[in-house]
Amino acid sequence: MSFAGYSQTNNKKAKEYYDNGCDKVFKRNYTEAITDFSEALKRDSGFIQAYENRGVAKYYLQDYRGAITDFTKALEINPNDYNTRGRRGWAKFYIQDYKGAIIDFTKVINSSTNDAPFYNIRGQAKYYLQDYEGAMDDFNRVIKYWSGEKDQRSKAFYWRGLVEIDLGQKDSGCLDLSKAGKLGYAEANEAIKRYCQ
Repeated sequence: MSFAGYSQTNNKKAKEYYDNGCDKVFKRNYTEAITDFSEALKRDSGFIQAYENRGVAKYYLQDYRGAITDFTKALEINPNDYNTRGRRGWAKFYIQDYKGAIIDFTKVINSSTNDAPFYNIRGQAKYYLQDYEGAMDDFNRVIKYWSGEKDQRSKAFYWRGLVEIDLGQKDSGCLDLSKAGKLGYAEANEAIKRYCQ
C-alpha cells in the first residue's frame, strides 16, 4: 500500500511531525509514525495527508478499523481522492465488509484507467458474497483487456477458476487454474490438487 509523500499545511510544526512520520513509515516503524501523524493533526486538524498516512500505518499494523476511520476522515476533506478510497476499500475487504469494499472499489474503477487490481479485488469481494456472475464479469474483464503485469491476469484466472468450480463447471475451472499456475500464481497448484485430481 502506497502513501502520500507530499504535504499540504501551512503549520511548520505539523509539517515537521508529518515528515518524521513519513520517514518512520519508510523504516516500517509504524507505531511511532502514528504518533507523529497524530501530533501533526493536533496542530492542523485539516491536514489530509496526515490522516491518509496515519491510516496507512494503521493498515500495516492490521488495525483495519482504525485505518478506515482515518481514510474516511481524509475522504470527508477530499471526497475525490481515489487513492485513499482504494486504500479504504482494501481495509474494508480485510474486515470482511465486502459490500463496503465493493462500493469503494467501484468508485475507484469508475475514476481510473489503471484498474485491473481493483477489478480483481472487487471480484474477490463479490465471490465471497456469492455474487458469482458479478465476480465473473470482473475477472473476465481483467483476462480480456489487461495486458500489464501477468500477475493480475494470473490472479484473475485463479479466481475465475474457483468461481467456475463453485458453479459446477469443473473442466473450465481446472483449465483456468492451470493457466494461473502457468503464469506463476503459486496458489493455483494447491487448488488444482484439491479440485482437479
